[in-house]
Amino acid sequence: MSACVATPPVARELSSLSRAELLSGKVLGLTAQDAISAAPTLAVNDDMRAFLAQHVPEGVSDERKVALILSAILESGLELRYNNFRTLTAEEAFYQREGNCLSFTNLFIALAREAGVRANFQEVDVPPSWTVQGDTYVYNLHVNVLVNMANREQVIDFDITSYNKRYHRRVISDETALAQYHNNMAVYWLSENEIELAFPHLQFALSVRPHTAYFWTNLGTLYRRGGKLEEAEAAFLVAVDIDNDPTAMSNLSRLYQQLGEPQLAQYYADKTELFRARNPYYLFRLAEKAYAQKDYAQAEKLLEKAIRYRKDEHEFYRLLGLSHLQRGEKAKAQSRFKQAAELVDEPSQRERYNHKLHLLADS
Repeated sequence: MSACVATPPVARELSSLSRAELLSGKVLGLTAQDAISAAPTLAVNDDMRAFLAQHVPEGVSDERKVALILSAILESGLELRYNNFRTLTAEEAFYQREGNCLSFTNLFIALAREAGVRANFQEVDVPPSWTVQGDTYVYNLHVNVLVNMANREQVIDFDITSYNKRYHRRVISDETALAQYHNNMAVYWLSENEIELAFPHLQFALSVRPHTAYFWTNLGTLYRRGGKLEEAEAAFLVAVDIDNDPTAMSNLSRLYQQLGEPQLAQYYADKTELFRARNPYYLFRLAEKAYAQKDYAQAEKLLEKAIRYRKDEHEFYRLLGLSHLQRGEKAKAQSRFKQAAELVDEPSQRERYNHKLHLLADS
């Protein structure tokens, strides 16, 4: 057997800018004086210590400390509000009483460690989702907290009802979480079209974690926003070289279209589409669209393909069951709802599926 390996067509001399040149900021008119230092993401001040003393008495177990700190942050004390576009240090989140998952995680870990609890950052592979921030489409990643206690581990999440223990997760260092904070700040400033303010944050993030592909993709986006197309191309190519980042490939396709290089544009468009065709959550989104348009046969086709790539996602079976119902296939729908119910951990969600099954049985 033989196979063909696709290589990009040579329609232009690809950028040869080095990574050091891309991180210098010279082309943007920035100098070493514009660089920033590490943000104090986990700093605890006297107000925070007093808050902790008020809500967590001395001598209680780690398990009780965790419960009291969580309650103090979300309910009886701060009543922290979720804001996807605000990435804050622990101290900022404490005073502003809002923030995204990283802000919450910074605050919880800072307070937990101050109380003597072993808490670490944890990165979670959640289903892909995007939000719009200004004129910027933001691809959302997720972090939460892993607490290590004497006899067990406990996951602490801003929205624990949406957390699924089947999601792959990994503990990350404080340094990696710090780099993610600065990357988030860069995205925020980019959404405000403040390129000169965004760049030092990406510069710092990449100095800490130079092999993180999506940091380079964001740097490419920054350069493209600034009209520096050669630098944008080079940064996107680094992201592809590191981890075949699909967002970088999609950006390269649009960039080459802008540069009048249709062969290169099509090459990277094809690579992006190939990645998407193997992404079960992308297929699920297409299936949702087909279902909304009442194309139930297409929705079923897409969902069956998604399930081949990911067999443990209850939402896939739920929508497949609904599609079967719309086509009058009651027995198939029952089977799919039963599979969905077997995959959920939340009792209330399982009860909803069981209710559907009872309704089908009675109809």
